Amino acid sequence: MRPPLEWSEKGQASFETGTGASLQHFFLVPGLVPDARETFLRQRHLFLAYGSVTTVTYPNDDFNLSAVRDGLRRRILAAARAGQKPILVGVSVGGGIILDLLRHCHEQQDPLPISGLILVSPFTCTNDLAPLLRRLVDPILGHEPAGALEALERGRSFFRMLASRSLTPQESVGWRRSLALLTPSGLRAWQERAILRRIDHTLTSISPEGALARVCSLRDLRGIADLKRTVVCAAPTLILWGSKERQTLSMEGPGTGILCRPDLAYRLFPHLQIQWVYDAQGDEVPHGSLLKHAHAFNPFLKQFLRRLPTMARARTTADEA
Repeated sequence: MRPPLEWSEKGQASFETGTGASLQHFFLVPGLVPDARETFLRQRHLFLAYGSVTTVTYPNDDFNLSAVRDGLRRRILAAARAGQKPILVGVSVGGGIILDLLRHCHEQQDPLPISGLILVSPFTCTNDLAPLLRRLVDPILGHEPAGALEALERGRSFFRMLASRSLTPQESVGWRRSLALLTPSGLRAWQERAILRRIDHTLTSISPEGALARVCSLRDLRGIADLKRTVVCAAPTLILWGSKERQTLSMEGPGTGILCRPDLAYRLFPHLQIQWVYDAQGDEVPHGSLLKHAHAFNPFLKQFLRRLPTMARARTTADEA
């Protein structure tokens, strides 16, 4: 059984930590939905094999980007003081929150002591969104609260539909449904439906005010377009892009246009690997699809985690030389 969530003050995130054998400590930051327990459901065991894991969960009734960022920073510093090696992992908007935190610490001339960075389908600002999602988000950001809540409910239905398409297999009926549970594909289908129910519960548990606060926080992300040659993170960095990102993000956006190009991104992340992800059949993989396409993403994550200690030692040696 997992430990209970450690809830912070209103507007802040909660943190759940599992202890691993290694001194590495992974901080898993999800997008706006689903929560971290679902987002990283099929990666958490992988990170635990290489160290301790802290997942970040946003409150249901409120959201404050500054409070979430500061709470994450405090726990990263606490881990470093305890002799651990913090590694930040962000998916979608979670990647944007991490980048905003790194930028803020750089501006304060107080960089975080992190040993690695992993970004999956990172979203840095609202101008990174694909046209379809911009049409959903812009009315929320541009209306008074009453109109914004109405627009938000349309967006909530849209995200629920996407979750259903990404996980729910075709249903068997009658005796075939019971018999299907005896097959590997039937068992997987049952597991997928259970995950979908968890995601749907997350969506319905978020109050309209909390959902509005989450979406409105997107405009507070300052992005990276103006950083130019500023080193945001000197630690080994992995950026994974789904090969079908364009349904969600514009790859010509001010942030995505930099982070998908090694010749530009290395100026911000000098020890960088960028990988476009396809599944085993060569088919395209959607934005941040760690649940459905875990078998496509996980090999790259595992390869990076295996190499991370060696890369970190090499960087330390180079810095000392």
